[in-house]
Amino acid sequence: MTHTGRIGSHVIGVPVILIRSDVLARHRPEIWTAQDGPPEDPEGERLLAEATMLHEIRHFHDALLCPPLYDRFMVEAERNSVGAAVFADLSENGERDPAKRLGKEQRDLIDMHRATAADFKHRNACAYEPVEVPGIGPAITLVDLLEANALVTELFFLHRAVEHRTPGDSGYDHWLSLLSTLPAKYTKIISRFVRSRESFGEDLQRVSGVLMRCLYRPEPSAAALREVVGLPEREIDALCGPEVIGKQLAETTKRHNYALFTIFEPHQHARRVFTNAGDITELHARCAARMRESEFQVDAYLRNIRDFPVPATGFFADAAMLGERRLPFVRKADIRAAYGDVFSLSSTKDRQRRATLACGFFPTFGTVPCLELNRVDLMLGMRFGTQGLFGEKVSYNHAMDQAYVMTYRQWME
Repeated sequence: MTHTGRIGSHVIGVPVILIRSDVLARHRPEIWTAQDGPPEDPEGERLLAEATMLHEIRHFHDALLCPPLYDRFMVEAERNSVGAAVFADLSENGERDPAKRLGKEQRDLIDMHRATAADFKHRNACAYEPVEVPGIGPAITLVDLLEANALVTELFFLHRAVEHRTPGDSGYDHWLSLLSTLPAKYTKIISRFVRSRESFGEDLQRVSGVLMRCLYRPEPSAAALREVVGLPEREIDALCGPEVIGKQLAETTKRHNYALFTIFEPHQHARRVFTNAGDITELHARCAARMRESEFQVDAYLRNIRDFPVPATGFFADAAMLGERRLPFVRKADIRAAYGDVFSLSSTKDRQRRATLACGFFPTFGTVPCLELNRVDLMLGMRFGTQGLFGEKVSYNHAMDQAYVMTYRQWME
């Protein structure tokens, strides 16, 4: 069930995690009624679903602290500001004015953003270069490091949860099951450091330290992983300890590696409703402070995760669920009662012809999101609606794509 139906902030550059609604139905079955009925082991399914959410939240925090991914947030903030300015110039009373066409000023703004995006790609190309790491693989990239670190977080959560649920058990069995289902290059990174069931938690902490050392540095890359693979455990712990990672993170921040772009914000309205450079800088500072307080330890991170900036959760139904009308049934009132709020993008009918939500947003774990639900919607919608302006294909999932096509159709024709 895990590792399906989700997409992370590090991919789209917006502070949100997107998770399929059938996964969320397993997390809170008291509010979501799954079409296939209650699971045989509801507590086990709940833990797996929560691990999925924690996996994606970890991607968000790693993205804030890893320079190339942080830059992605900046690029998307500029894109939204430029898009808002162009839309405003081509509108009349909030609607697209067919008599207005792109002029030199609007084309210059679009070209400016394209240059920003190209600069972003050029500046960070080295970080994504594949690297041969002995004993792990010939083409390890930054994406593999991100997936491995999120998987470590997921596994550590399950390890502690299963151990508490059934003393003597561990998440090691779940890890063994993943070895046959996940891409080898993800599992090989972790396998290189996992020794046995008895040392599973300690080994997960060690590989997380290695991965943070590789990610939270001014020039992150898979080449940094090659530096420590094969060393004795004592030397690995010395090279990848909290003090070392903390110093790297401080150096990364001090270099202002993130302030690559001057975000163009021509309208007060755009500054108010979209994430901008100041918002991103503040999120980075909060996340870095919390990570230092956790001393870069996975157990402390999980224990205090609600003190970190937490993104909203976007839920969605895939094309098959919509076509077969087998969405989990849920009421807005129940989501509000469970999580504190909900923003609905679209609704549909299930097999019993009950109106259920097809996609929308709510506060993850009921924690106040670092970006308000309506702002998440505006950022994702603007990013989707401007794909024609910037010549870049944008897609999230079937349900959200359909909802945003209806909203931004006049700009996409």
